[in-house]
Amino acid sequence: MKKLLILLALSAAALSVSAQDLIITVNGDTIQGQIIKIDSISIEYQIVKNGIRERNTMPRRYIADFRVAETGAPVTVTQSTPQFSNFRWSFSLGYAHRLGENQSSGSSSFDGLYKKMKKCFAWETEIQHYFNKGNGIALNISGVHSSVAERNVRIPNVGQFSKCELKHHIIFVGPAWATRYEADNFLWSGCIALGPLFYSETLIPDNKPIKLTAATFGMSYGIGGEYKASPEWAWGMKLGFTVGSTSNFKMDGKTVKTDEPISMSSFFITTYFSFRSK
Repeated sequence: MKKLLILLALSAAALSVSAQDLIITVNGDTIQGQIIKIDSISIEYQIVKNGIRERNTMPRRYIADFRVAETGAPVTVTQSTPQFSNFRWSFSLGYAHRLGENQSSGSSSFDGLYKKMKKCFAWETEIQHYFNKGNGIALNISGVHSSVAERNVRIPNVGQFSKCELKHHIIFVGPAWATRYEADNFLWSGCIALGPLFYSETLIPDNKPIKLTAATFGMSYGIGGEYKASPEWAWGMKLGFTVGSTSNFKMDGKTVKTDEPISMSSFFITTYFSFRSK
């Protein structure tokens, strides 16, 4: 009889352990206990720690999966408005390539400077606010920069120089329409923005700078995919274009007009990190 009672006690203990509810976090941790309440925002559960019952609540964004054992214990399941991250910020760095054909000047050394200038350093930052799970508005700010130098450069109608540097900066700022698709561990996002393009080019023959500036209307659009390292942080890659051109420049306070529009367009590929919050 005594052995039978011991066997029954062990069986009951095994059943109670195996019948525990299970919560799996996004970091791969597991929690065994009793789930008391489930809604779209959080899960309330109870565990026994050092012989003491503890009652805790965990936000759903930290939970990868959960399983409710059939113990017969009541679980309150409520439905509420789905929650989503309405704020997202990203910053990216990478490579850009200037688009458009360079006009021939008749000097191979001078044209070589502009050919080298097509390879650029790119950066971008986006601040997004979403109205719902898929659509929102954003502010897009991006820049393309390049600096090259050559020796023994002949500038047509100016002269021969032992060293010539060329620098340019293109800055885009504009409001954007943003869209996204979110999965458990990945997020795909895209945006299209309209706004001003600011252009600055400095030619420095033998340390005597000549600066051109311009401002025009442009467009920027891109698409990116990211891996969620945590509920708030992610890293990913983005492809995009900035489009614009102008014929009107400022030099020493005077307006200079080119025969053909000069392209300010570029293609870029970057890596980025992003932050999301409720």
